[in-house]
Amino acid sequence: MKRETPHPAVTRFRLCKEFGWTLDELERQPAKAIEEFLVIIDEIDRQTMEEVEKARRQSPRRART
Repeated sequence: MKRETPHPAVTRFRLCKEFGWTLDELERQPAKAIEEFLVIIDEIDRQTMEEVEKARRQSPRRART
């Protein structure tokens, strides 16, 4: 499943949340570092989704009532 590129405001919010930055601190970060951080965040999200899907496939199905 391919995700769409998030709105820039969502990306700014996520970076600030993940790294504990204010918007001013985010704006002072080098563009190269931000690009690298976004690659890392995307990879962590992808791995998390794979783990969730794997757990879902391995869990016993609940009986319907």
